[in-house]
Amino acid sequence: MSFKQKKLLMNALNGIAAGLMIWQLMQFSAVTFWLSLAFVAAAIAANRALWRCPHCGEHLGVGAGDTCPRCGKRLDSPE
Repeated sequence: MSFKQKKLLMNALNGIAAGLMIWQLMQFSAVTFWLSLAFVAAAIAANRALWRCPHCGEHLGVGAGDTCPRCGKRLDSPE
Protein backbone atom coordinates (compact mmCIF):
# COMPACT_ATOMS: atom_id res chain seq x y z
CA MET A 1 0.00 0.00 0.00
CA SER A 2 1.47 3.34 -1.02
CA PHE A 3 1.79 6.28 1.37
CA LYS A 4 -0.89 8.15 -0.58
CA GLN A 5 -3.33 5.23 -0.14
CA LYS A 6 -2.52 5.02 3.59
CA LYS A 7 -3.18 8.74 3.96
CA LEU A 8 -6.49 8.41 2.11
CA LEU A 9 -7.54 5.49 4.33
CA MET A 10 -6.65 7.42 7.49
CA ASN A 11 -8.62 10.47 6.33
CA ALA A 12 -11.63 8.33 5.40
CA LEU A 13 -11.70 6.53 8.76
CA ASN A 14 -11.34 9.80 10.67
CA GLY A 15 -14.06 11.46 8.59
CA ILE A 16 -16.52 8.60 9.08
CA ALA A 17 -15.80 8.46 12.82
CA ALA A 18 -16.30 12.23 13.16
CA GLY A 19 -19.54 12.13 11.16
CA LEU A 20 -20.93 9.30 13.28
CA MET A 21 -20.02 11.16 16.48
CA ILE A 22 -21.85 14.26 15.29
CA TRP A 23 -24.86 12.13 14.39
CA GLN A 24 -24.63 10.54 17.83
CA LEU A 25 -24.78 13.97 19.49
CA MET A 26 -27.87 14.95 17.50
CA GLN A 27 -29.80 11.71 17.86
CA PHE A 28 -28.81 9.18 20.51
CA SER A 29 -28.99 5.58 19.43
CA ALA A 30 -27.20 2.53 20.77
CA VAL A 31 -26.44 1.41 17.22
CA THR A 32 -24.73 4.66 16.22
CA PHE A 33 -22.88 4.73 19.55
CA TRP A 34 -21.32 1.29 18.99
CA LEU A 35 -20.74 1.97 15.30
CA SER A 36 -18.94 5.24 16.02
CA LEU A 37 -16.91 3.55 18.75
CA ALA A 38 -15.89 0.84 16.26
CA PHE A 39 -14.76 3.44 13.69
CA VAL A 40 -12.79 5.35 16.32
CA ALA A 41 -11.06 2.11 17.35
CA ALA A 42 -10.35 1.29 13.68
CA ALA A 43 -8.91 4.77 13.09
CA ILE A 44 -6.63 4.45 16.12
CA ALA A 45 -5.49 0.96 15.08
CA ALA A 46 -4.82 2.10 11.50
CA ASN A 47 -2.88 5.09 12.80
CA ARG A 48 -0.64 2.92 14.96
CA ALA A 49 -0.08 0.32 12.23
CA LEU A 50 0.09 2.34 9.00
CA TRP A 51 1.11 5.93 9.78
CA ARG A 52 4.83 5.26 9.44
CA CYS A 53 7.65 6.52 7.26
CA PRO A 54 8.03 4.22 4.24
CA HIS A 55 11.83 4.56 4.48
CA CYS A 56 12.81 4.25 8.17
CA GLY A 57 9.56 2.86 9.64
CA GLU A 58 9.30 5.53 12.35
CA HIS A 59 5.79 6.59 13.45
CA LEU A 60 5.00 9.99 11.90
CA GLY A 61 2.96 11.45 14.75
CA VAL A 62 0.44 14.24 14.30
CA GLY A 63 0.52 16.59 11.33
CA ALA A 64 3.17 14.90 9.21
CA GLY A 65 4.44 17.20 6.51
CA ASP A 66 6.12 16.23 3.26
CA THR A 67 9.20 14.75 4.91
CA CYS A 68 9.87 12.30 7.74
CA PRO A 69 10.83 14.07 10.99
CA ARG A 70 13.40 11.34 11.71
CA CYS A 71 15.20 10.55 8.44
CA GLY A 72 14.23 13.64 6.41
CA LYS A 73 13.25 11.73 3.26
CA ARG A 74 10.16 12.68 1.24
CA LEU A 75 7.14 10.61 2.27
CA ASP A 76 5.58 10.34 -1.18
CA SER A 77 8.73 9.13 -2.95
CA PRO A 78 8.92 5.48 -4.05
CA GLU A 79 10.29 3.05 -1.51
